[in-house]
Amino acid sequence: MDKPSIESLIGAVHQLHSLGAVTKEECIKLTPLGKQMVSFPLDPRLSKTVLIAKDNHCLEEILSIVSMLSVDSVTFTPQSKREEALETRKKFISSDGDHVTYLNIYRAFKSVRGNKEWCHENFINLRNMRLALEVRKQLRGICVKLELPIESCGQDFSVLRKCLAFGFFMNAAELQKEGEFISLSSRKPVSIHPSSSLFMCKPAYVIYNELIQTTKCYMRDLSVVDPEWLYEAAPHYFRKKKPKPG
Repeated sequence: MDKPSIESLIGAVHQLHSLGAVTKEECIKLTPLGKQMVSFPLDPRLSKTVLIAKDNHCLEEILSIVSMLSVDSVTFTPQSKREEALETRKKFISSDGDHVTYLNIYRAFKSVRGNKEWCHENFINLRNMRLALEVRKQLRGICVKLELPIESCGQDFSVLRKCLAFGFFMNAAELQKEGEFISLSSRKPVSIHPSSSLFMCKPAYVIYNELIQTTKCYMRDLSVVDPEWLYEAAPHYFRKKKPKPG
């Protein structure tokens, strides 16, 4: 295994500092938030999202979403049945974005108690859903140890998107007048991945989990966000250019 480069180490420290996990004074130290974040075996942005969720009374749902993001794709689309698979899964799609779509799949899976036939009919990957349940069980156990209140927001999905904005504000993109998106961090053009529930939409602001470079630079796993949430999450990060209200 190669040692991480100096550039990647600096980038990691910058990310942790932007998330409020470390201080960068005489020496790098974990903040109280950072000490809680390291309890979770997650990407720091997901750990931050989980901890923000406890204050927004939606930890129940965020744990489900984070668990789904922690495994390989929970759907499968056979080439010979592509149209049927996409049509069948339309009932799970949310205009809030992919994260709430994942939550809808999780809730439906739980409601049928992980029925194998249901998974087959809905083109849902049973193995990966079971893995997501295991991940969620582990994360829930950590939350219980930390005495975090595990509450539900019910159908108030805006609070879920706000928590995700607090974790992924560095992965925000803004719609331009020309109809294209640019990343707010790199100022480079990015596009919504064709597999996203938002592919046919043009929301003013989104956050995304990752970028994938193919013919274009695609954003994957997106949610619609309010620009005010981004500024509230990290005024220091957006001080040069406060996102305009949508």
